[in-house]
Amino acid sequence: MRLMPMKKSLFSFFCVALAVIAGAALSSCNKDDVIGTEPEPVIILDSETGIYTVTAGRELTISPAYRYAENAAFKWTLDGRILALTPEFSYVWNDTGEFFVTLTVTTSAGSASEEIAINVVEPAIPAISFPIAGDELMLAAGTEYIFAPEISNRDEEDFAIQWSVNGNVAGNDDTFLFRASDTGTYTVTASVRNTYGSTSKSIRVEVVEKLPSGLAFPTPSYFSTSTTRYTFAGRPVYLTPMADKLDIETIQWSVDGVTAECTGTTFVFTPDSPGEYLINASVNHGAATAGVKVVCVDASENDRYRAPTPSSSPRSTKVFEWVPAPGQFIGETVVGGMTGNETTLEAANAWAERRLENSYYVSLGGFGGYIIVGFDHSIAKKEGSYDFSITGNAFLNVQTGAGGSNEPGIVYVMQDVNGNGLPDDEWYELRGSETGQSGTRQNYAVTYYRPSAPQMNVQWTDNYGESGCIDYLSAFHRQDYYYPAWIDEDSYTLRGTCLLHRTSQSPTTGFWDNSAFGWGYADNLGSDNLNSGDSVTGDGQKNGFLIENAMYPDLSHINLSFIDFIMVKTGVNSKAGWLGEVSTEVFGFEDLNIKQ
Repeated sequence: MRLMPMKKSLFSFFCVALAVIAGAALSSCNKDDVIGTEPEPVIILDSETGIYTVTAGRELTISPAYRYAENAAFKWTLDGRILALTPEFSYVWNDTGEFFVTLTVTTSAGSASEEIAINVVEPAIPAISFPIAGDELMLAAGTEYIFAPEISNRDEEDFAIQWSVNGNVAGNDDTFLFRASDTGTYTVTASVRNTYGSTSKSIRVEVVEKLPSGLAFPTPSYFSTSTTRYTFAGRPVYLTPMADKLDIETIQWSVDGVTAECTGTTFVFTPDSPGEYLINASVNHGAATAGVKVVCVDASENDRYRAPTPSSSPRSTKVFEWVPAPGQFIGETVVGGMTGNETTLEAANAWAERRLENSYYVSLGGFGGYIIVGFDHSIAKKEGSYDFSITGNAFLNVQTGAGGSNEPGIVYVMQDVNGNGLPDDEWYELRGSETGQSGTRQNYAVTYYRPSAPQMNVQWTDNYGESGCIDYLSAFHRQDYYYPAWIDEDSYTLRGTCLLHRTSQSPTTGFWDNSAFGWGYADNLGSDNLNSGDSVTGDGQKNGFLIENAMYPDLSHINLSFIDFIMVKTGVNSKAGWLGEVSTEVFGFEDLNIKQ
């Protein structure tokens, strides 16, 4: 079968195909198997996708399984030319490109056919990528570090890997355990080879007595650099610094130089009058400090409300930031719709804005990928109904009526407290069905690392000591990188709430499933679903949201009378086999209180 435009469509296609096959088999024979018509043959490919990749000059063997194929005739054809008449197909592919081979199986009961895509790629030497920003690493003496590189083109013959430290051979396994016993500088090198050549990559490791400490306050978004916080008189600000390589139990807090009573990792500061306040955090007797300015604006909440006018649009009018995590639709110029010119934040934002204007999907990639949108007016809280909606493309399994494809996005809202028209104030997460549940991580962070060569998996590590990768799906996509082209750094970290994923694979059909969450998330068929959209692709599926569900970081309620900005972040860190990473998709944002 040819590629369909999105992984969700692929999932649905296979569900439908299975239902059709099962129905055909059941309708062609008697339930007691005493009398009936011989069923038509069924082809079961040895690839989940029906897509195969082979290096030019190599032989590819395809070995399907068959049902109801006794005394069958087999035919493999390419552009009408017969290549084989056997159940198993072996062929040496010398020319690169994409080829479509048709397998036809015929019995006295009928025929079955499958179109098989074969991608023939150029021979390539291996490439090595480490989950390290740049080529330097600092470790504390006495610690251990496991080097676990991502290696491309390793499935070729004659593959081998060798590790060395300062030129001395140290191992031949896929991973390497480095023991930082003595201080000093070490060069750790991984050398790999396959049939077509070899390559190596070195990391400079500096072993020190004690790692330098880091303490900083987070900014509202990845590209925002100011840590200044804004609030109204009487509204608390929750201050929690980010700690790098620090084991923190207590923090010494001060306000304008006066020591505060709080020693916890979060300081709740509530100014009672307009003005500027300097908040300082210090740990380990001043070994690491960080400061932030809190501005209590000389205005009330009502002063900042922007009432809609007769010409106001119910839809979002601006994309302020689109910062996806790596994913299969990032940089994708075919089904992903990108142009390849999105190499700056401004260009990426403009592209996403045009997509939403035309109700086309914008993918947020893996966990933490986000988009921030604004409106030409404030969205007011309205009693008794949803205040705004977000369109996604979740859908049910068309065979079972359950499960299906749900890729939940966590929703955040913001008021323009400082009145500058920018989303640089306080974000408040909207409560959902998983808020406060044991499997939900409220302060989760994932760091993504730029691959060292095209068409490689993107590695990640998180703040729980776990690691993994966003798989490059060569069967479906051809862009060089899933890593956003407008991120200049070799790594970037995305933070937010992470839900316990509901990704599973059927042990009988092999199909992947992402079951729905209860309510409160974008791109999810929860109880807040306003319409189901198309039953196959999910286009037009829409969730309703209540401003009333906004909460402080400690999960307590905040009473907002309106909002100005909305942010959605991919809310799970999961992948579904050949379907790829679980990634929230959004098609539009709409104020439900006004009509177009």
